[in-house]
Amino acid sequence: MSEVSCSQKAVIFSLLGRIFIAELDRKSLADLQEQQISSVFEKLQTGCKSYLINTQWDDKQIELLASEYCHLFILPKKSGLSLRASHWMTNDESSHLAQLETIISNLDTNLDTSVINYDASNLPGDHLGVLLYFLSAVYSSDNKEIQKLGASLTKLSLLPWIARFNDKLLQSSTNPLYRASGELLLQMLDYEEH
Repeated sequence: MSEVSCSQKAVIFSLLGRIFIAELDRKSLADLQEQQISSVFEKLQTGCKSYLINTQWDDKQIELLASEYCHLFILPKKSGLSLRASHWMTNDESSHLAQLETIISNLDTNLDTSVINYDASNLPGDHLGVLLYFLSAVYSSDNKEIQKLGASLTKLSLLPWIARFNDKLLQSSTNPLYRASGELLLQMLDYEEH
């Protein structure tokens, strides 16, 4: 992957945050159908662009996608795909979540949270969508020192568990959008690691 700017990271993490935080609505699907976005997803998962653009996103299709989200992520006892970091982390790894909460509480007042386009107040702080939106807010900050924290926050909150989550996602879902989203997240985290 070529050099990715902080503003590009902010957009990508926000997009992934929206995909994982809740069922997609008509507006979110319209955003995903945009040529550049659907082309990126196609590179990661063959058939994803066709799925996004050629599906007639009427109420029935949106409900089917919402049902897929529910089966994968809301009823994780069936799929094993909890969106909570604490579900995937070992005890040693999850000890870092307490550090993360301290960092988030100290940064909250300095972050531009306009990238967060979903009310996540009723979700736990270790929810994948919340973590991705938070990273998006970090990278969209005008403060360069806050932006520099992005890679460290990624190492604390996502790297310890996301590969296990993604492996299970690829086993559990045939949906090209969720499969491509998992792949994009792995690529972003691989980039952050190096």
